Amino acid sequence: MMKNRFPIWTDKSGNFALTFGILTVPVMLAGGLAVDYVSLSMEKGELQNAADSAALAVAREGKITKASALEVAQNIFVANYGLTGAQVSVDLNDGVATVEATVDKPLVFGGFMGRKTAPVSVTSEATYAFTKYEIALVLDTTGSMKGGKLASMQDAVIGLVKGMEDMKLDKEQIKFALVPYAGFVNVGPDFGPKVDKSGLYKKRGAEWLDHDAVTPIPQSDLPAGFSRFAMYEHLGEKWPGCVETRVPRKRAAHDVDDTEPTLSDPKSLFTPFFAIDEPDDPRRYANSYLPDDGVPVKERKKAKKGGRDDDDDDDDDDDDGENSAAVKRLERYGKTGDYHDPKDVWDALAMTIKWKKPKIDDSPSSLFYSLRHPKGPGFGCEVEPLVPLTTKGSDIIKVVKKLEASGSTNMLEGVMWGWRVLSSREPFTDGASEGDSSVEKIMIFLTDGKNSFGNLNNSLGSLYTSMGYLVDGRLNGLTAASSRQTNTALDEKTLTACTNAKKDGVEIFTIRLEESDSDTGRLLSECASSKSHYFDAPSRSDLEPIFDTIKKGVVKLRLSS
Repeated sequence: MMKNRFPIWTDKSGNFALTFGILTVPVMLAGGLAVDYVSLSMEKGELQNAADSAALAVAREGKITKASALEVAQNIFVANYGLTGAQVSVDLNDGVATVEATVDKPLVFGGFMGRKTAPVSVTSEATYAFTKYEIALVLDTTGSMKGGKLASMQDAVIGLVKGMEDMKLDKEQIKFALVPYAGFVNVGPDFGPKVDKSGLYKKRGAEWLDHDAVTPIPQSDLPAGFSRFAMYEHLGEKWPGCVETRVPRKRAAHDVDDTEPTLSDPKSLFTPFFAIDEPDDPRRYANSYLPDDGVPVKERKKAKKGGRDDDDDDDDDDDDGENSAAVKRLERYGKTGDYHDPKDVWDALAMTIKWKKPKIDDSPSSLFYSLRHPKGPGFGCEVEPLVPLTTKGSDIIKVVKKLEASGSTNMLEGVMWGWRVLSSREPFTDGASEGDSSVEKIMIFLTDGKNSFGNLNNSLGSLYTSMGYLVDGRLNGLTAASSRQTNTALDEKTLTACTNAKKDGVEIFTIRLEESDSDTGRLLSECASSKSHYFDAPSRSDLEPIFDTIKKGVVKLRLSS
């Protein structure tokens, strides 16, 4: 029997190598396909992110053409994600932006199966979240805004209003309010009462106004309980609509908080603006509109410690002698008969005074170039009346176009009235109830200067401000102080007002326009809701992009797919 001469036929040691060789191709193919799968998954994720961003960007633009929407989307894909080869399409329908995108992704091992690329497609939809917006535009209209700055601000604000209206939100979904401010804020003369020739009310005005001089605010030329509205009537002038800063009390910081005005708390009422006749010295005083005729303006009585009446009894601080002196000073305003103190504050206008109407010198003031407005009881209230919350953007735009630059900077009153128009509390009740999560309350606050009390080297210590004159001591008890001291005190009150408004649910954006003062920058930065809510505009040309950025930061969007 012949022995086997070919042992290799029976040697099985090489079978593993042969099998491995046979299996190498499918194993490598599977691994390659896994690599391709991972790569495609990563590409899809990146593409989806780009589509989501593009859909949000298109939705944020509001009402735009399909061509413009496509351009916005393509820019997002290229600029933010580098997806230059993406095929992008956009559809707009009832406030919903739909973005579809496709890319051909090269395959590493797809060639083995006859395919070198594979398509990756994604879809994204974005729509407006149903949020209501109440936006207060608080705008500096002081003398330093005159010219190009004012025009640039007007253009930027109008662009914001029109841009948000172009988003075609529901009518009740967006409301605007406008608060122009300078040394005062004008709440609107229509809120005042109707006064007859005898000084009696034919019709009372808004109940939050101090008709009967019950608020203990010093006014050197008017006796206690004498209505400022009556004085306007006697002088043949109309109350222009400005009001003063409220007087705080122990348990209510009326000057920096949105406490509701009530008749039971006289200090919570708003005192109407009335500029007294200042001494006949145009080199030191801004507003002399009646001849002194030998009747001097009495020096103001020093204010109580702290610059405020912290008692809760609301008693008037004037004694009989002080009131008698004020009655004597009424002669400059035309008093010819006797004055009898009213027995009841509600009869404060029932005074048996005979009047002869004096001739008012309404020539321009010559003390400051920026204050060259007609002198008289309305001097200093040249600011446009505010506009309460409204769904009519056209009403806001109409007033913005009328704004003029005049006066000094009082940020405190700007912030406070910006807050008040957003509030549901009196004096304006158009705002949604505080705590309503469906409403965004937003204040956009702009200034081009630092706080100013208008300090002057004269017997009154300053111009007439929303806190009276410096000698009245209503600013932290200061009766004689440097501009630095009064500005710092105003800054502190402004910041407190901002802090209180934010606690009440108001989101605050602040803009510093062409102002290098570091203290003002710090104040506005701290006043804003966050660092990203504060904008420094070294040039007026920065305003439009800043307002556009704010618009994009305000509008809440959501992805719907």
